[in-house]
This record gives sequence, C-alpha cells and structure tokens, in this order.
Amino acid sequence: MILKPRKIPEPLQLRYYLKPRMTFTDGELKKFQADEKGFEGECHFDELINQSPVSTYLQLNDLLLEWRNTTFQIDTLLISPYKIYLFDIKNYEGEFYIEGNRWYLSSGIEIKNPIPQIQRSESFLRPLTQTLGLNLPIEASVIFVNPDFTLYQATRQLPIILPTQINSFIKRLGSLSMNSNGHMIDLAKKLASLHIEDSPYNSMHIPEYTYDSLKKGVSCLNCGSLSIRLDGRGLMCERCGGKEELHVGIMRTIEEYRALFPKRQITVSAANDWCRLGMTRLRMQKILKEHLVMDKAGKSTYYSFR
Repeated sequence: MILKPRKIPEPLQLRYYLKPRMTFTDGELKKFQADEKGFEGECHFDELINQSPVSTYLQLNDLLLEWRNTTFQIDTLLISPYKIYLFDIKNYEGEFYIEGNRWYLSSGIEIKNPIPQIQRSESFLRPLTQTLGLNLPIEASVIFVNPDFTLYQATRQLPIILPTQINSFIKRLGSLSMNSNGHMIDLAKKLASLHIEDSPYNSMHIPEYTYDSLKKGVSCLNCGSLSIRLDGRGLMCERCGGKEELHVGIMRTIEEYRALFPKRQITVSAANDWCRLGMTRLRMQKILKEHLVMDKAGKSTYYSFR
C-alpha cells in the first residue's frame, strides 16, 4: 500500500526540461545520466515490491526527513506489522570489489562506500519513529537492482542485497496484510507528513540558465528535438516524424515554462514566444483559456494553472 508515491525529483525533472534547450557540460551530463539511472533503479524496485505479496505493506518513497536539525534521505521505506525495512536503492552496473571498508571499480578507481549512508539514515530514523509511537525494529539494506552488477570480496555480514538475491529476499519479508491495521496506517501517514518538500538540495546540480540563453520551441516526445512544427490541428516533428495533439503539446510546453520560470507570468505573448510555432495570438489565446484560469492585473491578462 503506497502512502507516499515516488515522483521524479524536481532537480531531475528540470534537467529533463533543460536538456533539449541548452548544452550541458561533461560534468553536468554525467551527473544527469547518473541521477536518471538512479531514479530508474528506484522505479524498478517499486515494481518488484508492487508485484509481490508485500505490496500490502505500507510503502513510503523518497523521504527527506529531519532529526535534531540534521536531514537524512530515504529511498524506500516498508512498514510491516512487525518491522520497518529501510532500503537504499543502487542501480550500479559493472564489476566492483571491496578491500577493507573501501569500495572500488574493477579499474581500481575508488567510489563512495554506500554502507555508512544507510547506517546514518537508520540511526536518525530510529529515534524519530519512536517519538511518533512507531516502536518497531528497523532493518536497513542497500539493494543493488541492476542484473549486470557484480561485487567481489563482499562479506555476508554486510547489509546488502545483490541482484540475484532480491527475489528470495522479498519472499522472506512475508505477506501479512496491513489493510485492517488503521493505527499503523495513521502512524505511517504522520511520518510521511514530516517529509521536507522544499529541499535545500533541489537547486544542486541544475545548470545555470536564463530565459534568453535557452532554445525555444516544443520538444519532441520521441527524439527530444525542437524541430516541431504545426501540422493542421496537430504537431509533427520534422526530424523523426513523431506526432502529438496540438493542445497536449502546447500545455506540456507551458508546464515546462512554468517550472523553469516560476516567477514569470504566463501570457499569450510569452506562450507564443516560448513555443515558437508561429501561431496567431487568437489561436494561442483560445488554447490558454480552455486549459488555464484567466486573471487580470491592471490592463494585463495572464493565465495560471488550476
């Protein structure tokens, strides 16, 4: 039972919007690809949980919590009648090995050891849940979901679940129903309500941009290009031939505009300039009036999402 669904993290979503409109540096591109892959791994683990008997457990995804002025992040939290399962999801690919407490790529390059991070989260989560009255033992594990991940020299004592172990691990979690446990559900909802929405990390790793520095136009859902033109009552990509309904494509692009420039007003002129489809003012106005709320500020007319 998912009490807090997983959404695309705002920094990743903004970079999805920016990618067709600017050139990322090598560092920005690598970070974007790493975050994208990490999110895909988390979604893959969600599917495995949702297709198993433990889907009745209470699931809270992508939590940012605070304990004693210190924030900590949780990828996935499963609450069963008798235990809380804390998961850190990794979508690593390739061969890795461990020497002592240090982790390395097969090439010998050292990477960050993921174990201290989940141990830190566990140490903060335990007193926080106890203050809420959620007095259950916590079991923390790092889950490696990519089938092409190999780890050498790992001891059995490490709190890790390898790709070949995931199915049997999920089976061991049990299958007790939580549907009738209203008290536990209320406590889990209270924990979910503590999630910090305005994260200080949201602005990290987002490339600097201005309105004038970005390319304008409607991006293609198929190939990502901005080679979209009007095609009667629809839109068509000149690069790949992909088609999209006119209103859907425009409103998707206006949503990008709102996310990238939350302080700018949505006006007919702004929408036409951002979409760059060569539409008449009247045609764009009709679309905005149909899907958005029209407001007035003095002599100016602007639109906002319902």
